[in-house]
Amino acid sequence: MFKAILTIMMILTLAGCGGGDNAEKYVQQGLAHFQKQEYDQAIASYENAVKLDPKAVGAYNLLGMAYRFKNLQLNNPELRAKEIAAFEKALEIDPKFWVAMINLGSTYYYQGEKGKAAPWFKKALELNPQHPEKAQIEKMIAESAGKP
Repeated sequence: MFKAILTIMMILTLAGCGGGDNAEKYVQQGLAHFQKQEYDQAIASYENAVKLDPKAVGAYNLLGMAYRFKNLQLNNPELRAKEIAAFEKALEIDPKFWVAMINLGSTYYYQGEKGKAAPWFKKALELNPQHPEKAQIEKMIAESAGKP
């Protein structure tokens, strides 16, 4: 299930990577590194992409994902903060980018802040009611009821 979600998120994120050819080149490089689990290189590529195109919502979302997987390796709170900041930046640029909402909600959910996760999940499902993992997300929302 997680791999299917990740694949869908990556494809939809690419749709949010506008801007110049150079930024897109860095996004593609980042994806190649990400797939090889070379998270430091992926992070560097995505950071280059957002420097060239500061409105590249998809690149910010992918940057958040790279920080997430790097954090899974190292369990470093600084990486978690960068992950959250990248998803938040994507949503600042495009408040309706539901892919980043799901990712931000998942970050909060899996770090035990289920109350913070639920609003992001709900909003994402409002924007994309046919989400392929709707049942799982609704279960996560239900688990969040009454949790900070």
